[in-house]
Amino acid sequence: MCAGGGGNNRHHEEEAKRRQWAAERAAQEQQARMEALAREREAVAAQQQAQMQQMAAQQQAAEIAQQQQTAEMRVQQQERLAGINARGQAVTQSLRILSQQSAQAPTAQATGRAAGVTGAKQTTAGLRIGSTGRGTGSGANVAV
Repeated sequence: MCAGGGGNNRHHEEEAKRRQWAAERAAQEQQARMEALAREREAVAAQQQAQMQQMAAQQQAAEIAQQQQTAEMRVQQQERLAGINARGQAVTQSLRILSQQSAQAPTAQATGRAAGVTGAKQTTAGLRIGSTGRGTGSGANVAV
């Protein structure tokens, strides 16, 4: 009865060892796949982190450039306004000077009518015509 029982036990042990070896091998393969997947995810995360840092740097550079451009535009605007104000003050000063001067050129005064005299009124102011102003109607209006 005992003669055939020993070989069967050894067969079960070898089968159990093969199953154990296959399970360990499958576990190692699964572990290798999991590690490879983890490395791949870490690489993707590192790449995304690098892209995020690069984009942040680009955004910061764009903000600095925009601030510089805004400052330059403010300076230009202030210069333009200063020029406009200066011209406006010059015009105002000129108008003030002109308003202080006589508003109308002197006119000739008409003499009153003498009693009993008929005829047109006469002026008492002398006419100055020409460049010399010496005589009435003197001077030629000729360009040389």
